[in-house]
Amino acid sequence: DAIVMGCIPVVLAFDTSKSSASVAGGFASNTSWHSPGGYPMGDVYPWAKGSNGTYPEEEIDYRLFVVEVHGGVGNVKPAVEALMENPREIRRRQLMLRKYAPYFCYGMGGDSHSYRDAFSKMMESVRFYLSSISSET
Repeated sequence: DAIVMGCIPVVLAFDTSKSSASVAGGFASNTSWHSPGGYPMGDVYPWAKGSNGTYPEEEIDYRLFVVEVHGGVGNVKPAVEALMENPREIRRRQLMLRKYAPYFCYGMGGDSHSYRDAFSKMMESVRFYLSSISSET
């Protein structure tokens, strides 16, 4: 809901030693947005860059709009204050949110088929998966 409303996500970032499956396209994350030692963010979030869950040109680079805060909860306020000092950076992140927000909700109404939403992204992932297993045979 927050992304759909245009709120810039702020997450606590933790180092992790877990291996990331998200190494396609040269992207590997050693950062968890869940907990210290947690799963790498690229393995957890849908359609993340390098996740091999959809076509590379359709992946989402969450770091383009998410604010990562390293060093614990005490650094949240300074990170947000620093962002608030930079209106251009806020606007850039908002525009990236606007690009990706429809992928996190299901279309409603008579025109829901006219734009890409969560359902179409899931179908795209299924098509990608089926094409990858059919090319292996």
